[in-house]
Amino acid sequence: MEESQEQFTGLSTLDEVLLLQAREDLGETVEAREECILSIKEWLEDPAISYPLDDLSILWFLRGCKFDVKRTKTRIENFFSFRRQVKEWYSDRDPLKPELSSLLDIGSLLPLPGKDDKGRKVILIRSTIHDPYAHKQDDIFKIMNMILDILCLEDESISVTGVVAIIDLQGVSVGHAMQMTPSMIRKAVNSWQDVNPIRTKSMHYINSPLNVHVVMNIFKTFMKEKLRKRLHLHRGNGKKFMTTILANHNLPDEYGGTGGPIADLIKEWKKKLLDNREWFLDEERPPFQGLGPQEIIK
Repeated sequence: MEESQEQFTGLSTLDEVLLLQAREDLGETVEAREECILSIKEWLEDPAISYPLDDLSILWFLRGCKFDVKRTKTRIENFFSFRRQVKEWYSDRDPLKPELSSLLDIGSLLPLPGKDDKGRKVILIRSTIHDPYAHKQDDIFKIMNMILDILCLEDESISVTGVVAIIDLQGVSVGHAMQMTPSMIRKAVNSWQDVNPIRTKSMHYINSPLNVHVVMNIFKTFMKEKLRKRLHLHRGNGKKFMTTILANHNLPDEYGGTGGPIADLIKEWKKKLLDNREWFLDEERPPFQGLGPQEIIK
C-alpha cells in the first residue's frame, strides 16, 4: 500500500488537507484511487475506445463522479462525444485569432484570486460584457472553456472542491437574450451537468433584471433538480453580494474590493492563454494534463 501512495504522490499536487476532504466528500482512498484508475485503464484498452487519458485525467473524472466507475465511464464518453459534436467550442482554439483575442481583451470569464470560505475557486462570468452584434456566442463559450482548461491545469484542488460561478448580468440587452437560443442553452447546461467533471457547487446571477426569469426558466427546463437547486438570482446590489463571497483583497475594485482594477485580471488571463497556445493547438492531448512535467506556464 505504501507503493500506491508513493505513486500517487508523484501524480498529484494535493496537500494532506485536500486529500482528507477528498476522502470525506468523495470517498477517495489510496485503495479507491488504485483500483478505480486501473479499472478505467483496462476499459480504455478496448480498441473501440480511443480516449487520450493519462492517470491524472482519469482521476479528475473519478473525483467528479465520486469514484463510481460506471458513472465515470459514462462521463468520459459524454466528455469526448460532446467535444466531437460541439466543434464550434472545442476546435480551432488559437488565442491569436482576432475574434478570440478581442474577446480576451474584454474579460468575459475571469477566475478570481483566492478561494471562498469553503476553499472553492470563484469564477466571475461577465456574460453580457460583449457586443452581441459583433461577437458570436459560440466564441464566447469557446473562450470560457479555454480559460477553464488552463485553470484546471493550474489548480488540481478544483477536482475536489468544485467551483462557484458568479454570473453578472449588468447591461443585458435584447441582443444578448437573442443569442441564448434554446439550442445554445441546452449545450451550455449539458456541459455543466453531464460532460465536465468539474462540479459546479453554486451559480449566482447578480445584477439580474426583473424579466430575467424568462431566460432562466428555459435554462431550468434543461437542468436536473440538483443543479436547479444550486441556481440563485440576486436582483439587488451585485457589489454587496460579491463581498459576502470573497475577501475584499481578492475582489476587483469594480466589484467593491481592493484587489486592483479588473483590467489587471484581463491582462493576466490573456497572457496565460497566449503563453499556452501550443497546448491549445494540440487537440489530441489528455484533458487536465499538460504537455509534459512543468510545461504548463502559470
